Amino acid sequence: MLQLGLQIVVVLISAVTVSAETTAVSTAFPVPSILTPHYDTTPDYEVSPPSHLSFTVAYLTDWGNLTDWSQSSTISTRRQGTATFCSIQNRGFWLFGSTSTKALATGVTTVFSSSISLAKTFAHPGWLVDIPADVWPPIPLTADEQEVTTTFHMRFSTEPHTHCVVVGSNKAIQFWDASLSVRCGQVAGTSMAVYQLNAESNVLTVTRRAALTINRNEYRYGSFATIVVAGHVYLYALDNRGSGAYQDVHVARAPSATVEDKSKWRYWDRGAGTWSPTEPLPTTRRQSAAVISLPPENFFLESASVFYSAYHNSYLLFFLMDDSVSLRVKYSPTPLGPWSTDDKIVYTFPARVASALVTPVPFQSGSQIAGQIILVSSVDWNSFETRVRKLKFL
Repeated sequence: MLQLGLQIVVVLISAVTVSAETTAVSTAFPVPSILTPHYDTTPDYEVSPPSHLSFTVAYLTDWGNLTDWSQSSTISTRRQGTATFCSIQNRGFWLFGSTSTKALATGVTTVFSSSISLAKTFAHPGWLVDIPADVWPPIPLTADEQEVTTTFHMRFSTEPHTHCVVVGSNKAIQFWDASLSVRCGQVAGTSMAVYQLNAESNVLTVTRRAALTINRNEYRYGSFATIVVAGHVYLYALDNRGSGAYQDVHVARAPSATVEDKSKWRYWDRGAGTWSPTEPLPTTRRQSAAVISLPPENFFLESASVFYSAYHNSYLLFFLMDDSVSLRVKYSPTPLGPWSTDDKIVYTFPARVASALVTPVPFQSGSQIAGQIILVSSVDWNSFETRVRKLKFL
C-alpha cells in the first residue's frame, strides 16, 4: 500500500518559473541533543607548499548503508540519493533527497521528497538517529508550490547534490536541485536552503526564499560545489551545455554574512582576472572565464566536493568521473586555482555508483589532522541505497 500526501515531494516550481512571491517560507522542528564535537579549520585564501600529494590510501573501512538501527524492527527506510553532510554547532546532520519509509507491521509506505537525520557517532559513520518523520520533508514549500502539489499530476523530486557550508556561528546553507521525473529527471532549477540551529532549545529552522531560486537557464551556482574561505562563500557551477562535448566550472562569490542577498554575488572571469557584479548567462561557451575545463573525452558526474585539507595544505576537489567508479581528486593553492591537471584516483568503487561526495571527518583530536581521514558517501547505481566509507591517507 502506498500512502501519498503533501509530504510526497518538495516541488520547487519557482525554480521553473521564478515566482513573484518573496516572502520567506520556513519550518522549525526539534532535534535530538546528540553532540559530535569537531574543530573548524580556518585557512588563508592562498596556501603553500602542498604536501602528501600521492593521495595513497592507508586503509579503508566500509560502514555500509546509512541507517537508524533503532527503528530496524518496525520501519524499513530507503534513502534514494546522495547523503549530504552538515555540521552546525557540534551536531552532524545528514540530509537526503527522496526517502521512503515502510511500516513493517502494516506494509504502508510513505514517500518524502527529503529527510534529515543526525550522526550518532563518527566512530561508526553509518549509524544515524532519524529526526521523526512527522517533520519530514525538512525543506519547506512556498504557497505556490503547495498549490502545485495538489493540482499537478506529476512527480517532482529534490536532491541535495553538495554538502552544506557554515556561514555563521549557528547558520549554514545548502543548494537543492529540483527535477521533473516526467522529463526523465531533467533538472528544473536550484534553490538555496538556509539552516539555523538554536543550540539551547535544540530547534532547527529551515528557510527558503523564492528570490534565492536559480532556474535552469542560468548557471546553477552552488549546485556543483561550495566552500567558505576567509569570510566568503565560493559557489561553483557546472556548464555542460555542449551536449557532453565539454564541461566547464564557473565560480561566483559572496560575503558569508550576505550570501542570501543575490545582489551581493560577484562572478569570476579567469581570463580577465576580475570579479563582476553582472551575472553572466550561459548562452555561449565561456571557456576562458572557467576555473576548470575538461577535455571532450572526460566529464564530471553531477557534483563535486571542495574543501581545505590541512593534511595536504591544499584545497581539494573530489569528483566522480564518467566511468562511475573512479573517485578522483584535484588540488589547488586557492579556491580559484590553478587546479592540478594530473588527477589522482583516490578510490575505485567495486561497482558503479550514481554519485559520490567527500567530506573530511569533522571529529579531530590528538594527532588527527583535518583532511587525513575522509568520509565518502555514495549512491549505488542499481539500488540507489546510500553508503558511507572512511578512508585514511598515508
